[in-house]
Amino acid sequence: MTYIKKATQCPKMDINRMLDHLSEVSIFGHSLLALFLILVISFALTLLHTLQELKGRGGPLWRNFGAIVGVSVPDLLGFLVFFVGLTVALWLVALLAITGSLLTYAAQTEWAAGALGALIGARLGDTLISHVLLYMLRYRPNPGLASTPLYVAEAVFLIATFSRGLTAGNGSTCVGLFIGAGFFCFVLPLLWFVRIVMPSWRRDRWRPGEPLPAWTGVSDSSIAPKPNLS
Repeated sequence: MTYIKKATQCPKMDINRMLDHLSEVSIFGHSLLALFLILVISFALTLLHTLQELKGRGGPLWRNFGAIVGVSVPDLLGFLVFFVGLTVALWLVALLAITGSLLTYAAQTEWAAGALGALIGARLGDTLISHVLLYMLRYRPNPGLASTPLYVAEAVFLIATFSRGLTAGNGSTCVGLFIGAGFFCFVLPLLWFVRIVMPSWRRDRWRPGEPLPAWTGVSDSSIAPKPNLS
C-alpha cells in the first residue's frame, strides 16, 4: 500500500530548492520576492515580444521572414512554430536558468548554467540578427523591433546579477550562449531550405527598401492581418 501511495502521489515544486539555487547563482540570496519578480518579468518580456512579432507592424513574423527569402509559410504552421513554440521554449529556458529546475525536476548545475547562457544569448541574438540587422538592411517594417531594448536590458541585468551562475557551469555557459544566439542565425537559412524543398510555397522575394509583397497580405500599417489558422 505504501508503494502504491508513493507511485500515485504527484511530485511538487520545491520552492526551497529553487531559492537555494537563486542564492548560489545570483546576488539575491533566498529572496522569494526576487525569484518571483525575475521569473515573471522574464516570462512577460518573452510574451510581449512574441505578441509584437505576431500582431505588430509588419507581422506576423513568419510572413515577414518568409517574404525575405520568398517562401509562403502556412499560417497554422507559422503560428505553432514562431509564436507558440518559441514562446514556450523561451519560458522553459528562463525557468531552468533562474530556478535551476524544470517544474518538479531539479537540474544539474551545468544544465542551469547552460540555460542561463542560452537565455542571454537568445535575447541578444534575437535582437541583433532578427531585428536590428534586418532593419538596417532595409527590411522594414520589422515586427518585434520595438521591444528589443527590453531584451537587451534583461540580458545586461542577468549578466550583472547572475555572474556566479555564469561561471558555475565551466564551459556549459559558453555552449548555451552560442546555442541561444546561434539559433536565430539559422532561422532565415532554414526558410531558404524550406523554399528549396517545397516548390509550391515559393513566392516573389521582398526587395529591401520596398513594401512587403502583396502575396503576404501584410500592409505597412500598425495592425497585422489576422492569420488564417483553419
